Amino acid sequence: MLKKNLTGLAAGFVLSLTASVADARDLAFAVFVPAASPTVQKIYQPWVDWFNAEATNDDVQISLFAGGTLGRNPRAQAQMVADGVADLALTVPAYTPGVFPDFDMFELPGFANDVREGSLASLEMHQEGLLHGYENYYVVAMYSSGAYMLHTRDAVNSIDDLSGMRIRVGGQIQTAVIESLGGVPQSMSAGEMAENIDRGLIDGAMSDASVARTFRVADVAMNHYDANLGVLVFAIVMNRDVYASLSDHAKELLAQSGQFIADRQIENYGVAINGNIQGWQDSADHSVVIPEDADRAEIATRVQPVIDMVAANASPGLIEAYKAKLKDIRNR
Repeated sequence: MLKKNLTGLAAGFVLSLTASVADARDLAFAVFVPAASPTVQKIYQPWVDWFNAEATNDDVQISLFAGGTLGRNPRAQAQMVADGVADLALTVPAYTPGVFPDFDMFELPGFANDVREGSLASLEMHQEGLLHGYENYYVVAMYSSGAYMLHTRDAVNSIDDLSGMRIRVGGQIQTAVIESLGGVPQSMSAGEMAENIDRGLIDGAMSDASVARTFRVADVAMNHYDANLGVLVFAIVMNRDVYASLSDHAKELLAQSGQFIADRQIENYGVAINGNIQGWQDSADHSVVIPEDADRAEIATRVQPVIDMVAANASPGLIEAYKAKLKDIRNR
């Protein structure tokens, strides 16, 4: 009889736990990149799993909707959160020119060298209250891509070789940078890059090494000019009313999430980029050019007007704070 009663109690506990999970508030996390992408598999889904496990007693969980299930337009993700279509979303500040001017500096050449520097700088500067533009949201995480490279059909051995080349860009800062370096910017989606290079409609693209491989740019543009031409910042944002309604423990988990996500971006995305570049260096079909100091100095001179433009539109002293943050990160 005792065994039977214990069995009944155990079954009741399981049913109660199942009901509690089923009744938990479900927060929709909108991600416009495909579910099969490494970023979803190695960063976003592990974060969601970690949060849900830690928030078991908070009656809240996050469900990831990848591949644009809740909305495919990358430029509309923040508005989806504001409108309540999603509770959280992956956003890219650079995709909405003029809305987040403090974030333009991350796309400037000659600053962040890699994923680690870009991710830690953007996250920590946000946490320190130095970056403005997302005040209407709760920012869960900030992190960056790797440094932009030029991937071209014909070799770019020095910045002078870029003159007249038609280069795919994504956004106003990349456009200004390519123009300052003598190239001809061409705006198109990431999915169109490889086909247009293959057809000879453009001469190359500006992206980090992972994007170049993911979107098959490196299959048709086998010359890679590794000139540290800026990084792209990503932000995961949450509806402020939704955030305010959460328990203190759930808020603490969200406060920890920025570092959780940045660490995995550095660990996974950074390693993938280094592997791609090493593979190209080892391949007889590819060339990787790392500019000499004189070429880097020439790039810096040419893009200075772009830096001045970005500084004029950003919060006062922001670029100096960015330089100081990068120096601090490199000394760790």
